[in-house]
Amino acid sequence: MSDKTDRFISLLLPLGLSRDEAALYLFLRENSSCTALQLSKKLAIPRTRVYRILDNLLKLGMVKILLGARGQKYEASGKEQIDALIAQREHETNSLKRSVEIIEDHLSLLPNSVGTQSKVLYYRGLEGLKQITWNSLKAKDGLLTLEVTDMNAFFDKAYAEDMRLRFIEKKIKIRTLTNARKILSWTNVASEMVEKYWEIRHIPEKQLRINFEILIYNDVYTLYRYQDSEIFCVEIYNKELAEMQKQLFEFMWKNARKFKVLNSSGEAFLL
Repeated sequence: MSDKTDRFISLLLPLGLSRDEAALYLFLRENSSCTALQLSKKLAIPRTRVYRILDNLLKLGMVKILLGARGQKYEASGKEQIDALIAQREHETNSLKRSVEIIEDHLSLLPNSVGTQSKVLYYRGLEGLKQITWNSLKAKDGLLTLEVTDMNAFFDKAYAEDMRLRFIEKKIKIRTLTNARKILSWTNVASEMVEKYWEIRHIPEKQLRINFEILIYNDVYTLYRYQDSEIFCVEIYNKELAEMQKQLFEFMWKNARKFKVLNSSGEAFLL
């Protein structure tokens, strides 16, 4: 699969499609109508699974059935159906937002609200890591990070790219400190993040060895570590701690060396 096709597939995932569904849909857009057998051979997917994928795409209106003298073929729907799915997702998202706002308004009226109290939350495993990454989308004045490696090391590529697009959507600026001296390409779809919302600097290990991934935003200080396939995360909500960590970050940031970004996929090297 080419990088271009992989990038297009990633762009379709937020519509609720799986990677196989997105790949099959794109194949039909590029190759006109096909039988299930032809799709199975071309995409190297078992025919029984092809039928399941087609059933899901038919329910979404992403493909159509063509009946001819030589049997049943499938054809991809056009852009109008993608627009319809986007409108549906927007409606569902807006409905969910309204529901959350109602719940939050109700909770804020309850006595002994813990919203402003300090708390420490522990997470384990990949789902815990996804949760703290999702929580960082709440960053109001930017996200400060100390990074061992990028999200591609923890998440599958599609999920990592989807999260990057969400950071772009919310216009969250990310500043990162790392011990790395060279940054390899890390995105195919988030060029806007590279160009507008991301900046990275180098700090030598002799000054600070970064063993934990750290996120600092709002009143939150988060750290996590991926070691021997074990993921352990701690999320601390405390205004004074977060403010102190922000000051320490800014002190290190001023003395850290800048990177030169080479392209829109995030590749960079030290100046």
